[in-house]
Amino acid sequence: MNTQPPHSVPVEASSEVSASTDVRRRPGGRSARIRAAVFAATIQLIQEKGYEALSFAAVAERAGVHETSLYRHWKKKEHLIISAISSQVAQNIPIPDTGAFRSDLIQLLQLLCTFLQSAVGEVLVQLAIVSKHTPEIDFFHREYWRQRRALIQPVFDRAIARGEISPQADLQLLLETLIGVFYIRAFVLREPLDETLPERVVDLVLSGGGIDRL
Repeated sequence: MNTQPPHSVPVEASSEVSASTDVRRRPGGRSARIRAAVFAATIQLIQEKGYEALSFAAVAERAGVHETSLYRHWKKKEHLIISAISSQVAQNIPIPDTGAFRSDLIQLLQLLCTFLQSAVGEVLVQLAIVSKHTPEIDFFHREYWRQRRALIQPVFDRAIARGEISPQADLQLLLETLIGVFYIRAFVLREPLDETLPERVVDLVLSGGGIDRL
């Protein structure tokens, strides 16, 4: 979902990895390319081997940089992971405004399907599993979802204003019900998310949840 990455994570994860092993900036944007390579390597390795197996040595080897460069800028692997994920989640997912609640929800869930099947989406779910044992990851994960919920709120506000949903509706429960199916299928059952699923889920929830549709 389209957002700015959390800025309040109390880590040094925002520092840049430079273009050379002594971490000095060079012209031409090479430092940005090195940073992108480090972030991509981090996400790929979590996806391939899991959070516990991730190490600075493995990231450095995959990205083609010196391990000491990583330690200068990220004191712990959690800080590097947060930087890597934050660099990606700012790019997706736009919040729909189709003019109708049903079609807004369908489009939102279609975008969610795409996101959950991406490398970043899969890594975020892995982080949710380990977050209760890692304060930095737990903070990041909670802040990430708090921001997602705030960004989606206008979808519900517009629906209330149009009379499509009651102001007394439990919006958090509604949202959790809508998206829960996708997390179960993608990460528990490991089943594909077919293209008809968003529309079927929205129609099921709206027809059975006491919400009037226009």
